[in-house]
Amino acid sequence: MKLALIVDDEPLDREVASQALDRAGIGTLEADNYESAVRVFQENQDAIDLLLVDVSLPAKNGVELAKELVRLKPALRLLFVSGHVGSEVIRFYGMNTSDAHFLQKPFPVETLLDRVREILKSTGPVPWAVPDQDEKSNSASK
Repeated sequence: MKLALIVDDEPLDREVASQALDRAGIGTLEADNYESAVRVFQENQDAIDLLLVDVSLPAKNGVELAKELVRLKPALRLLFVSGHVGSEVIRFYGMNTSDAHFLQKPFPVETLLDRVREILKSTGPVPWAVPDQDEKSNSASK
């Protein structure tokens, strides 16, 4: 069974996503902020296949969380969601967005399930685990 870590500071959004994925046969773990997500991830790292994360989290944002978890597990699949910002914010925070998956809230449950299934079926290298060209240039010039 595939396993998703759902990170959202809105309890209802977490619950709806969790119930939808559970009904689709995808196990779920939940967290409401950066710190609890890192803790849950570290306890279940080998089993987690997908991070479904809200871009707007209190304290550290969802992109910072994704970067940290991808550092720990480069094959981790990502799905960003947000009701406040568009997908361009992912690049603003310095993450490669060439193939990043993003859903604007609110979204139909079927759209979520279709996107999650698509992401989990994908194989090969995970493009967002590779630094942006700007990051490569910055680290090369140091």
